[in-house]
Amino acid sequence: MGMVLWGNLSWHPAAAAWREVAPTAPTPECIEVLHRENGTATYRLVGAGPGGTPIIARRSGRAKALVLRTLYEKMLSRLPIAAPRYCAFRADGPGFAWVFLDEGGGGRP
Repeated sequence: MGMVLWGNLSWHPAAAAWREVAPTAPTPECIEVLHRENGTATYRLVGAGPGGTPIIARRSGRAKALVLRTLYEKMLSRLPIAAPRYCAFRADGPGFAWVFLDEGGGGRP
């Protein structure tokens, strides 16, 4: 999409969900909209991770989010490859969930 959001971003659903699972994390400097369609979305929360690393926030259907969580937490974390690190999972309303990845683990998802 190429859209970037600036300003006080604490209102944004991705930032609010991230704050619930990481209450001491800083508010993002900006939010890059990577994908948004039919209730699913992927955002880059710039500056919201450990040491200022970007956090990738992926909102998808609950079943897909559970698969993503398993993929990043249990499988990719054990391989000697550069991949984003799993940070957290959060249910979001009926049928949806957020998966948060630390992009500082290497590369884009």
